[in-house]
Amino acid sequence: MQITVQSAKQNLGIEAAPHLHAALSTNKIMALVLIALLPAVGVMLYYFGTGLIWQFILLSLTGLACELVCALLRGRPLKRAACDLSVQVTALLLALTLPPLMPWYWSVSAMAFAILLVKQAFGGLGMNIFNPAMAGFVFLIVSAPGAFFTTYIAPAPAAIQVATLERTAGVILAGDDASVLVQEVKALQDQPDALSGATFLESVKTARKAQTVSAIAAPDFSSGNYVAYAALGIAYLIGGLFLIACKVILFQMPLAFLTTVAIGGALWHYLSPDASISCLEHLLFGGTMLGAFFIITDPVTNAGTSKGRICFSILCALLLLLIRVEGSYSDSVAFAVLLSNAAAPLIDVLTRRRPFGVGYKEGGLQ
Repeated sequence: MQITVQSAKQNLGIEAAPHLHAALSTNKIMALVLIALLPAVGVMLYYFGTGLIWQFILLSLTGLACELVCALLRGRPLKRAACDLSVQVTALLLALTLPPLMPWYWSVSAMAFAILLVKQAFGGLGMNIFNPAMAGFVFLIVSAPGAFFTTYIAPAPAAIQVATLERTAGVILAGDDASVLVQEVKALQDQPDALSGATFLESVKTARKAQTVSAIAAPDFSSGNYVAYAALGIAYLIGGLFLIACKVILFQMPLAFLTTVAIGGALWHYLSPDASISCLEHLLFGGTMLGAFFIITDPVTNAGTSKGRICFSILCALLLLLIRVEGSYSDSVAFAVLLSNAAAPLIDVLTRRRPFGVGYKEGGLQ
């Protein structure tokens, strides 16, 4: 009797860690994150129009193409590259931060940069040291800052009725004049002359240089156009609580981050009201809530120890306040996250875990 022995491919030592199976696979985690972002997507569509849909489609297709090309070059399975949903998560996070009417070529460039240079150049999923979505955002705001202010839509109730799929496609894909649609949406606002969104933070930057921040009327988040930012903050909070309940993220990180932003923002505003906005404005403007639950909690790019994650969150919050109050950019979440990502390996060293069997009790194993 002849026995044929078929050799099995040994992946241990070749595939990236971890090698143990867990109840929450990568696909399930990414799917839960996408579900958690749905409330924010609904708020964005209602107050900012349907540009988000086109941005998400463009970014997803670009990211998927980049992933497949890299998989082919490395000889890796195409199915794994196409089906882990990490591209869709990056695409949606980036779409939520970009202006709704950003031209397609800028969006495609940002996503290609995020996937090819920030993610795949370091080895792919689980290997990157910087958050791809925030790196793509910074790439655009540094290389094409003017595009952010000409394609941004200030929020207005029922903006989706004016910024329809057809109208936004004309601006994003066909190159129609964005200012026409921006003005039509502005006509829907309850307070047409109010400062809002990126315009508010830009005006604060100008006022900060003149030390006249206190002269700007404080926004009322319970009425008018500013309701959009309160609703968006609540949507991110709901999504974050969902992820905490599903044990996808740890509550300590967003808690430490938001607490530091709130206390630091309130203290800075109290000591220098002409240079800093209020605590509530720090929390609701500029993507702070998105960063708290969906960006800094990225397990790949934050610290790897329990204490380190708290330190990482606090550092990110302090950098956010410092850049927003003293820096040249009106928004600071992406810059704070990338700088904290760079510091994460050092944080791991400074907060390294105690070796097993060492220091548990006096006179024990040394």
